[in-house]
Amino acid sequence: MATHQALNRAALAEFATKRVSPQMVVYLAQQAAQVISCEAHVTNIARQHGQPMLPSTPPVEPADQLPPLPSIEVFIGSLVDHSQVQVSILMCSLVYLGRLRARLPRVVIGMRCSTHRIFLASLIIAAKILDDSSPKNKHWARYTMVNNYGGFGFSLPEVNSMEHELLVLLDWETHVTEEDIFTYLSPFLLPIRQRIQDQERQRKIEDKELEQELQRKQRNREWYAS
Repeated sequence: MATHQALNRAALAEFATKRVSPQMVVYLAQQAAQVISCEAHVTNIARQHGQPMLPSTPPVEPADQLPPLPSIEVFIGSLVDHSQVQVSILMCSLVYLGRLRARLPRVVIGMRCSTHRIFLASLIIAAKILDDSSPKNKHWARYTMVNNYGGFGFSLPEVNSMEHELLVLLDWETHVTEEDIFTYLSPFLLPIRQRIQDQERQRKIEDKELEQELQRKQRNREWYAS
């Protein structure tokens, strides 16, 4: 039977060949939403209660003057469609989301689009770490425009700023280990790993049955020859 690490590697190799699925987008959106609490009128609420906020760029505007905000799931789906990002890069962003969630105090409150900003910055960093030909930030700025959400999107200065802010919050720890990948991608690797184990067990059963059949035929030949 293959070792746990070997099974993880086999599952990861298979997973990396898959296309981005709606289930992956939903999971990424759920994980991104857990990093920080965001509210529509978060600035006033935070100031009233003296709670810290993430750096906000651009300056916060009154809620009634802001463009419609796509859900984080819609935003991620749009980014995937525009960038055609690979599964390995997309899922690597989970590592940075997890690290940031562990670092941020629970009392920190974000702007209404902080989750979008955090995910985008995580994805940009993952792309730059894993792909030498990753899109430039000016391209990512274009990718942030979402169909049916006119007025929403991030400018190049905003994208540059949010990337730098996330790097600072992560203390520039961008290295991703094999164990990081196995940990954060566990929900997707587990079923693949289980199937590989089941297939391996089935092969062993079939090999044993074949060996027994060959032994039976050999005994029959020996009996007839005697």
